[in-house]
Amino acid sequence: MVDHTPRLGLGTYEQGEQWNHTDAVEAIDAHAIVHGPISERPATGEYDDELYHATDQGITWRWDAASDDWTYFSGRGSDEQPVPGTSHFTTARLTHARTAETPVWNVEAHDIEGDGETAVGQAVHDLFKDIADAGGGIVYFPPGRYLLERTPLIGDDTIVLGAGRSTVLVGIRPDGENGRALLSNMGYDEPGYDGASNWGVCNVRIDSPESTGIMPAHAANVRLERIYGDRIHYHHIDVVSSKNVVIDGYWATRGGEGESDAPVQFDSQQSGTGWNSVWDGSADVLVADDGTPTRDCTLTNFEIDPANDPDYGIHLHRGTNEGITITDGTITGCEYTAIRADPDEQIVDLTIDCVSCLENARGITLGEIEDGRQGLTINNVTIRTEDGDVAAGSGLYAAGFDGAAISNVTVDGPFTNAIIFDDMADLKLSTVTATGADHQSFRFRANVDATLTTARAADCGTVGLYVGPDSRVAYGGVTFDDVGDEVVVDGDLREWVSS
Repeated sequence: MVDHTPRLGLGTYEQGEQWNHTDAVEAIDAHAIVHGPISERPATGEYDDELYHATDQGITWRWDAASDDWTYFSGRGSDEQPVPGTSHFTTARLTHARTAETPVWNVEAHDIEGDGETAVGQAVHDLFKDIADAGGGIVYFPPGRYLLERTPLIGDDTIVLGAGRSTVLVGIRPDGENGRALLSNMGYDEPGYDGASNWGVCNVRIDSPESTGIMPAHAANVRLERIYGDRIHYHHIDVVSSKNVVIDGYWATRGGEGESDAPVQFDSQQSGTGWNSVWDGSADVLVADDGTPTRDCTLTNFEIDPANDPDYGIHLHRGTNEGITITDGTITGCEYTAIRADPDEQIVDLTIDCVSCLENARGITLGEIEDGRQGLTINNVTIRTEDGDVAAGSGLYAAGFDGAAISNVTVDGPFTNAIIFDDMADLKLSTVTATGADHQSFRFRANVDATLTTARAADCGTVGLYVGPDSRVAYGGVTFDDVGDEVVVDGDLREWVSS
């Protein structure tokens, strides 16, 4: 027999009983998860979105009334019965929030309706607080359009889980208060990384032209998975002074409508910063501005294809940003550049791998700075713009790094120059192709110490390889095809020939 008594350690809650938030620790969600072996899962569910956790599989199943069948909901599977491609929340190490005793809270059981008409932000915020007080859990938002008139704050060990694109979150804001966060976390106003930790948001769509989207702030160990971004005021995801944030599965159809419009931003809240805030329903409250760096964060498995031509696709804004990895994705349609770091801002250990920047004005622009940056890796990257009316500036530009490795990179298109570097120490380039530039393929403009091997410069208007003042470049295995001058040197160039 399946035990239908919720084994959640939080008491009992009868179907139909009036919910009281003050009884959070004593009460249990009416639609709490049922546990049992997979062989004892009922043939049919009792209601739409009913959840059954198969203890021997390590998988939670959801009853889908529309298809009249059980569908996969969450879980990684057991060692004996793994589920390919479902590594939910493992990176964030949400150990407490994913024990066998963890409740699943269905917001519909708490009179939170996604009807597209009722403001439910305060009710969601109160529920999040109850769940945090109860030790964390999974909050399920069934299909619907949820209007959040304030920023609900997520607590420790809490997972917000939707039903995919059909679960839509909308921030509604008063006139003049556009851009305040749609969702954030408790402790956003604490120093360091003392905000909420071990939390996540999964399987939701953001369609919120009056707010910014999800804003981890002074948070740690966060996972944002399968986020669908439509209309937004600033950014769908803005990581502010946080560490160990993983964004895995992100699809953007639009950039922001406000002054700062990159769909994804990595940010550090510096002293005096007047942006990055939550809206508590009556006032704007800023994130703590102690200069905590954003550290050890990953964006992976993404597609940024905005219809409204934002300036940037991914923005590293206000330093320091440390240990940022951008991998396995595509960025198109940006008016200035696909990936940007602000000039004069510090970066440590930036990795861009397996990324395609297609039909943007520029591909990667790591703004000008004389020194202080450390560690840049760009690998398996394609930067290509075919439209001469779109391409502008440099396809790839970087400055101020001590230690950089660039390999298996193609820059192709009528950019002003294909690749430019300034003020770089210990720069190594290999297997790099630069074609189609109006002027120069490789431009080591000023104070660059570099090695260039197995490269190709082609179809450029003036110079294949330029070495500027105070630059020192050693090169070999470079081919030139249909360039003006192959090499122009105003610095120091050394060529070696393999025997």
